[in-house]
Amino acid sequence: MKTKPIIISLICLVVIICLCIFIKSKYFSKPEKAEITQFLNNFRNELKDEHIDSAVNDFEAGKNNKQITLLVKVLAGKTGMNGKSAPTFNISLNTDDNKILSSNSTTTVAQVPVSFSHVNMDAKQSVITFTIHKVGEHQFKIAAVKTDLFLKAYIAYANAVRTKLVPETAIFSQITLNAFKTARALKASYDSVLWFDHVGGKTYYYVIKGKLNDGFYWASRPANYSPTYKMGLVNPDLHEIIPAEYDLIHNVGGTIDGMVEVEKDGKRGLYDLTGKLIIPVTYDQLFPLNDDGNLALLRKGDDYFYFKKDSTISDKIVDFKIADELKKIKLYGSSYSISDKSSSNVMEYNDREEFSSIIVSPSYLVDLQIQDRFIDLPNRLRKSTEEPDGILSLDIKFDGLKENEATWFDAAFYSLFNHYLDGRSGLYETSKEKNVIIVDRKQNRLLGFNAATYNSNDDEDPVPAHSLCNETSIKAINDTLYEFKITCQFDQPTLTDTLNESLDYHYLHIKNGKLESLPNQRVFGCTKYIKLDDSYLQGCYVINGKAVDRLTPAILQYMKNEIYASYLYKFKNKSWSDVFDYRFSAEDNKKNASVDDSLTVIDKYNINWLNQKLQGQKSNTLAAE
Repeated sequence: MKTKPIIISLICLVVIICLCIFIKSKYFSKPEKAEITQFLNNFRNELKDEHIDSAVNDFEAGKNNKQITLLVKVLAGKTGMNGKSAPTFNISLNTDDNKILSSNSTTTVAQVPVSFSHVNMDAKQSVITFTIHKVGEHQFKIAAVKTDLFLKAYIAYANAVRTKLVPETAIFSQITLNAFKTARALKASYDSVLWFDHVGGKTYYYVIKGKLNDGFYWASRPANYSPTYKMGLVNPDLHEIIPAEYDLIHNVGGTIDGMVEVEKDGKRGLYDLTGKLIIPVTYDQLFPLNDDGNLALLRKGDDYFYFKKDSTISDKIVDFKIADELKKIKLYGSSYSISDKSSSNVMEYNDREEFSSIIVSPSYLVDLQIQDRFIDLPNRLRKSTEEPDGILSLDIKFDGLKENEATWFDAAFYSLFNHYLDGRSGLYETSKEKNVIIVDRKQNRLLGFNAATYNSNDDEDPVPAHSLCNETSIKAINDTLYEFKITCQFDQPTLTDTLNESLDYHYLHIKNGKLESLPNQRVFGCTKYIKLDDSYLQGCYVINGKAVDRLTPAILQYMKNEIYASYLYKFKNKSWSDVFDYRFSAEDNKKNASVDDSLTVIDKYNINWLNQKLQGQKSNTLAAE
């Protein structure tokens, strides 16, 4: 089964039940595992007995939440995941075998095994992760449910059951069934057929020699990633029009109409549909243009060239300035949406258990981090009783261009929205991200960076529906370092206050021709790379649900202690340890009694500066709480 974290991150279902009041840890003792197991067993028994109302009331939000009710009905075997059809297999929660992932006096995270079974099929296993709040002595409520792995396994099992019990002609369109048949025949010449691209009623086949890497679909590939395969393209007449020697072949017409973009060893080129290589695969970037005379702008090192409409390539453009060409680059400065209806072509997986379609994004949009390399969408050529993997649509909103002649760069800002499939009564949330494109006039380059507007240790946590603040800006710290800050939702508790929204700092440098963020796990990343001043305390923040224009003393104390926590400091005050455990964890809970030798010059400056702000006087102490 292929591993696709980019898809997993889009199908994750986390039912956020309510905005809970932060309970001070001194009120309750840490629950025993036996108590948690008993609570989960009671929940399981309510499901078995189909006591829907009782099971729903085990959640903090209660019976008025349609999302919870649907989830409970699915687990109780009352309905399928779409909320309408009858269930096609059995689901069992094995609560006795739950695994405690983390626990403190107020919150326990427990992973529960789940079994899928059908009389005509082998059983399959998955897990659901429950976040459980202690609301009183020996009293518990479910605060959140993370079902990303459960959903993926559920959909795969449902499709397998359907495939086994329902005729293929009721599931797949005829063009898909024909493609499956042709793909089997092509395996005589190739090791596998990965995708089908249906263009104008005719099908192109993406063929593979060798074995596809396990990390092929990963959003972020490891530095040592090296393809163990080669990809080619076979046309509807079953002639190989692109030889199997490339790392990636894009959708037919996806970058430029009537042509196919290819990639090899980080270089890009183009074929036409006759099989002619019209742009050699030697260029670093390929920007499609909206221009009367030229189809694309090509970059090779520091030089730029035009790909003309007569399919010739110009000489090197003399005195070329990328800033002057921006308005011609396709989709630059535009708002647009990608969905299953935005293209007349459909690209499918050669996989009967995969019910989504796929887009291979144009390489320049991937370089600028506006689109992921692979995007899964609904597939209108396949019918399923359950919703497939993927997103309903990807919306890109252009937020404006900031031009600044006083510096060497301009910046264009975008908001990105992944709308998850909503066929399950709105169970899916919307993923929100911010993107910045830097127009670097010194290096004559376009550089892009993408950041999430919700920050969590778990990439599959939900995204809150809206934000009270909306700040986005970028500035140069020096010639090689940029500070990109956006409003981000944290819901980070301190001892007394909860930081709901804050400015999230990303420190970007250019590495291998791309913008990369310097490593940072802190909520206040500015304390790691910048000597603080009053400007870092001002802005739009949401604390305890209210918008304010300045950080409170409680948050300043958090900023200070977060510096220590990032070096795995063992706090004398256990309450502070509980605050930081989710963000900074140590193997076997081994923490450091002192981290003074680890503190950088910037760390020490910022601790002293924060002490001055907290005490209203000069301070030279570095003592943590």
